[in-house]
Amino acid sequence: MARMRVVPNRRNIAGFRKAAGTRALIERKTRAAERGAASASTAAGQFRTDVQTDDHRVRGAVIGDYSTDDPAVSRAALLRGLDAARGTD
Repeated sequence: MARMRVVPNRRNIAGFRKAAGTRALIERKTRAAERGAASASTAAGQFRTDVQTDDHRVRGAVIGDYSTDDPAVSRAALLRGLDAARGTD
């Protein structure tokens, strides 16, 4: 069987990763994950959201539950937040 070779179009991939629509989608998903984590938290649910655009990509992050010292509570809430963000478009 012949082997198929795939050559990625790096210029288009880089353009997609930095596009305004991509940033908007990542920001919506990140905010949805933060809301889901805050509502799922057994503590007060104080999370920090960070969305950054650099030269190569857009990055979104939801950072730990600042209302608790228990990392297991924070981790469980963040996992629930990921489930909540899955349904957001």
